[in-house]
Amino acid sequence: MNYLLLAALAAYVNAAVHAILAFAYKRRSVERVAMVSLGVGFALHTAAFLRDWIQDGRYPLFGLRETLSFLAWTLVVAYGLAHFRYQIKALGTFLMPLVAFLVTATLLVRTSSDARAGTVAEGAAGWVFPIHTTLLIFSYAAFFVVFAASAMYLWQERELKLKTFSALFHRLPSLTTVDDIGSTAAGIGFTLLSLGIVTGAILSSQQTGRIWHNDPKEVFALITWLLYLTMIHYRIQWRGRKSALVGVAGFGLVIFTFLGTRLMGGYHVFG
Repeated sequence: MNYLLLAALAAYVNAAVHAILAFAYKRRSVERVAMVSLGVGFALHTAAFLRDWIQDGRYPLFGLRETLSFLAWTLVVAYGLAHFRYQIKALGTFLMPLVAFLVTATLLVRTSSDARAGTVAEGAAGWVFPIHTTLLIFSYAAFFVVFAASAMYLWQERELKLKTFSALFHRLPSLTTVDDIGSTAAGIGFTLLSLGIVTGAILSSQQTGRIWHNDPKEVFALITWLLYLTMIHYRIQWRGRKSALVGVAGFGLVIFTFLGTRLMGGYHVFG
């Protein structure tokens, strides 16, 4: 049993509950409890990550269990950066429950014993593997921020059109703010995804002599890259509803690239 990760989960669950309560009742004291719990969970999570790294003797980002755990960790980093930049509390209501869910899934998924774990990170370009995977997971975290901002934008726009202003409407950031958050996060995620694809091509070339395997994950990663490229290219014309809709659709592609393509097999089945 990974007691460090279990303790981190307890802190994350407490943070999620208090984040929802703080959002619902606008209590600063409850919000402080959420942030402290999130910080404690993040510290414990980091300690668990480092312990696995030392014990396994390799970068702990290979199988599904490790990937889910690292994704949860990067989501906390993304939230911390967004909160520091924009001072938005509503994002935590979206993000903290997801972090708790991902850590729960991490504890339930069995550790992979795939023999390829010892060979993928070896060879002349073995140093590229941790860079490649880290860049991609951080890009997924950035795209979740895009999704959350898009969802907030669409909800507020709907209420404005219907002129039915619920309590939720008054607790969300302004349309201008969420649009800016989505655009900034999309640019960061797109840059990280681009670098992840490039490093993946380098790794693949060194290990197999090919940079493209027509693999499902490669195909859908390229489609995702093209979608966000289009979103960024037309972000001036698409600011607002169109950009938010693309943000939601793009995150659907991200989820399928991350999880759905695993069921389709291929070269990246280990990732």
